[in-house]
Amino acid sequence: MNSGGALIERFVVQELDDSVRSILKGAFDERMRSEKVLLREFEFNCFDVSLDFEKGIVTLQDALSAGEGSSLDISMREFASACGLNVFCRL
Repeated sequence: MNSGGALIERFVVQELDDSVRSILKGAFDERMRSEKVLLREFEFNCFDVSLDFEKGIVTLQDALSAGEGSSLDISMREFASACGLNVFCRL
């Protein structure tokens, strides 16, 4: 598995609980209600997540490490799927 896949897998295992999932789903829901929502950023325990609705990209950053493999840009659809978020991602 590539380092990007490993990073999203670690996020799902280490960080993604019902609370984090609810916060992320809330951001997607907010975007659905208003196209003025362009960016949402979250700092969780081990990972930082940036939802760039304008570009359709999620940036996932391991807050506890630096260097190669500690950051990943992934499409909104891929991120939502990996996190089990039942959201509609329009680009």
